Amino acid sequence: MVKAYFISDVHLDFFLTDAEQKKRAVFKAFLETIKQEATHLFIVGDLFDFWFEYRYVIPKAFFPFLRLFSELKDAGITLHYLAGNHDFQMGPFFSDVLQMETHLNSYACTLAGKRFYLYHGDGIGPGTGMYRVMKKIFRFPLNQKLFRWLHPDWGIPLARYLSGASRQHTNQNNHLRDESAYKKFAEERFAEGFDYVLMGHRHNPLVHRVGDKQYINLGDWISYHTLACFDGRHLEFLTFKPGDGFAPFTKK
Repeated sequence: MVKAYFISDVHLDFFLTDAEQKKRAVFKAFLETIKQEATHLFIVGDLFDFWFEYRYVIPKAFFPFLRLFSELKDAGITLHYLAGNHDFQMGPFFSDVLQMETHLNSYACTLAGKRFYLYHGDGIGPGTGMYRVMKKIFRFPLNQKLFRWLHPDWGIPLARYLSGASRQHTNQNNHLRDESAYKKFAEERFAEGFDYVLMGHRHNPLVHRVGDKQYINLGDWISYHTLACFDGRHLEFLTFKPGDGFAPFTKK
């Protein structure tokens, strides 16, 4: 039996504003709901608004959800995390402590005979050349080592500032809502034999079908609380509401 869930762009933040607390409550309810039935959970980037892992330190603001992921793993759920543009450095904490498989770029897998291609989606389309250069700079091992030398009380606020700049740049690009580059990218993966392509980054829930193949942009958990679910036969695009559970997503 397969019951796989796919999410993206939760953007858990350090500061517990009213909006952040509401988002956390909904996301917590989702994780607790799938605990009894999921076989897989795929996080397709940007779970956090910023993540950087020091050698001996992890950000304490996210502990409640790190504990929940540990409980999901103990329940027998296979966990995957694809790095997004807000995941500055994915150290061994996820793989060694949480036993969550991590992927710095794209990830391909087969579930119940269907081929899935997963990618956060950053760096696709025109006008992203400078971003791709900056991504390589941020992820260069020497630069990450130098950043780690900063005390967390200095390094984390600095990285959060950079994360905010990245989010502002992304929001400006996403405002155009031109999905042609993403659809083309997905169709190229279809031509390679993939049945499903799932991405995030755009914060724009979208389903694009070509025959029996399907591209889904997973939206986000800031405005939409959207996700995809594969039960071994069908891939559905859903929204989650605490108390009401899952329902087909309809964009207003």
